[in-house]
Amino acid sequence: MAQAMIRAHLATFPPRAGILMQTVASILPQVDRLCICLNGYDAIPDAFAKDDRIEAMIPDRDLKDAGKFAFPPADDDIVLTIDDDILYPPDYVTRTIAFFRTLPADRHVVGYLGNAFVIKDDSGRRGWKNWMFHKRAPHVVKVDILGTGTTCQLGRNLPRLDQIEDAKGFVDLRHARHHAQAGRWMWIVPRDGGWLTSTMTQDLEATGLFHTVNLARPPAMQDELRALIAGIGPHSGEQLARLRASGLLPA
Repeated sequence: MAQAMIRAHLATFPPRAGILMQTVASILPQVDRLCICLNGYDAIPDAFAKDDRIEAMIPDRDLKDAGKFAFPPADDDIVLTIDDDILYPPDYVTRTIAFFRTLPADRHVVGYLGNAFVIKDDSGRRGWKNWMFHKRAPHVVKVDILGTGTTCQLGRNLPRLDQIEDAKGFVDLRHARHHAQAGRWMWIVPRDGGWLTSTMTQDLEATGLFHTVNLARPPAMQDELRALIAGIGPHSGEQLARLRASGLLPA
């Protein structure tokens, strides 16, 4: 039986080639395997082809962010989905995986960017509360969406490409629905401000999926969001400590 690995999965495309190498340098020493989907590339860079720790592929179509899910892991692998515009600190992997001591990986997914659909005012109106990955967050909090640039999950729980490709460009929504439908809970976990940092430059901002897909609000994305909201379970935005103190989650 093959030994379980710690893996990082990311998708990128040629305009990000410069900042991609910063991300690779930050995460590669921390994992057993780095899987890179090179959307739109003509050839695999020599630095990737020569490194046994890197599994790089050029898809026959533009998978966009769904390319993170083009590499099937083993069931017991730990998979970190990452982005090409984030620097991951040297203790990122060990610190992130440590949360599975209290939130077992078979039933939970953790990350650093999240959104919870919560009651916003006394009228009962609901809206999104957001946690950005580069800002301080002092508590473990249950969320309804995790940004797939900073998630950690068990290999058997990772969505496969055929489950997520038709949501390319907005895979965070499909990823969230996949886990919610399976009864898994998603959490943002504590960190200090600036522990994770962005390498995005002003000239590259317009290439991001927020600008190229999200702002256009395609019908498929709106349908996905409506389906996600319809399936939201209890305790959105609640702190883990409070849920456990109330007996709503086993200690």
